[in-house]
Amino acid sequence: MIQRRMYALSALVIALGLASCASGTGGASPSSSPASTGSTTATPSATPSDAEPAIAIDAPADDATVSVPFEATGTADTFEAALTVDVLDQEGFTMCVRHIMATSGSGTPGTWTAILAFPPEEDPLPVTVRAYTLSPKDGAMTDLVTRNITVSTDRPDIIMTSPTCGQVYPTGGLIFLLGTAKLFEAALTVELRDAGGTAVVSVPVTAEECCVESQFSSKLTVPADLAPGLYDVVAYSLSPADGSIQNEFTVQIQVTG
Repeated sequence: MIQRRMYALSALVIALGLASCASGTGGASPSSSPASTGSTTATPSATPSDAEPAIAIDAPADDATVSVPFEATGTADTFEAALTVDVLDQEGFTMCVRHIMATSGSGTPGTWTAILAFPPEEDPLPVTVRAYTLSPKDGAMTDLVTRNITVSTDRPDIIMTSPTCGQVYPTGGLIFLLGTAKLFEAALTVELRDAGGTAVVSVPVTAEECCVESQFSSKLTVPADLAPGLYDVVAYSLSPADGSIQNEFTVQIQVTG
């Protein structure tokens, strides 16, 4: 119906033009310039560029191969600068999750960094890194962005198998520390750190053997007066050369009241 009307309209325009030419009343020749109407001819407006995404992942790149622990970075402009970064295997199992804050948000873009740590597998592991926000209204996932990468089989000098990312502990509760270490003198330290990176509890730990990968186990008590919130459990060693912290393996836990 629309096409038929347009064809009819076109025929009417052509007919009027021919009639005008036949009567000598103003049909311009094909080579003449358009008649001036006293107004500037409008030019098509530029198509507005797409708005910047609320969250972007800068690293790791798609199809990259990384070893744990690895760092994910990006930009975000989210409500109160809050976002979540996690890692899922191909079956949808969550390997690690971190709730973090960008450097700014709520209308001002900021940057973010998340350290993701979990025990490596015996074979290379394809995973998806996701960054997203949780709606303050209903907790729904929004602004999701992803990267598909592979986690290598490389084993870091310290691996914690307990606690794991996202575990929940009550104030006064006990955290069992389990893992492996391959360290000089088999010595490492495990700390419970607040959001500012300050250690609220520190525990010296010794692995079963020096200089080869061996098991360690210990426990850490969450202080009874600790404010509920998100904390990091960090295992690390000290450099025999200069005493600097190295080999950090960090997982985020939640402390409840």
